[in-house]
Amino acid sequence: MRKISVLFGVIAVLVFVPTSAMAQWSDDFDAYADGTRLDDVGGWFGWDDASAAAGTVSSAQSMSDPHSISVSNTLGNDAVHPFTPLTTGAYRFTAYQFIPSGLDGLTYFILNNVYNHGGPYQWAIEMHMDPASGMVNEQIHDPYGANAVPIVYDAWTEIRVDFDLDLDTVDAYYNGTSIASGTWATPSYPTVEFANVDLYAPHGEPVYYDNLSLVPEPASLLLLGLGVLALRRR
Repeated sequence: MRKISVLFGVIAVLVFVPTSAMAQWSDDFDAYADGTRLDDVGGWFGWDDASAAAGTVSSAQSMSDPHSISVSNTLGNDAVHPFTPLTTGAYRFTAYQFIPSGLDGLTYFILNNVYNHGGPYQWAIEMHMDPASGMVNEQIHDPYGANAVPIVYDAWTEIRVDFDLDLDTVDAYYNGTSIASGTWATPSYPTVEFANVDLYAPHGEPVYYDNLSLVPEPASLLLLGLGVLALRRR
């Protein structure tokens, strides 16, 4: 009985350890100097390794003081952070976005299942924040905006994407509301991997992001704990 109790203790630790302690990756941009162009800095680049596209560290807005990343036509309009591709496991990608009320063009939050400088590329999640309609939708799984929600202006707003590469599922949320769900892979983009985050901002008004993170999903930690238990009981 003592052995089983210890194993359930291991499971409890795996499930209830704060996700920040288990983080695979995070960036709050506070370690960089204000005004730094994130061109091959901290794992950030411009799309296709174009220096002009890399985002800029800014103190104009921040969720965690003193900095965020700013993206626009003048500050770098296509900031990417490639990862060694993940091929298994369940994860949560979180970002906080600040859209000024003066947004003057469509802005995008993208997760790529395939990304390489110069290609090839594939898209798993593509959120559109459209000031013309005032709405946010996820273009790949909901191209007609059936689940679109209003843009939140002038406030830090959570973007969250939960995806399971083993089950090939994804759920995307904006400001706490589900805007898309389905398979991670699609007929147009069939690779079940995660490879990149892309902050695309082809417009003049800056959009800001802060406190980005990629962490294992709590459910996957529970399964890991149950796997430990099963092995020990044999």
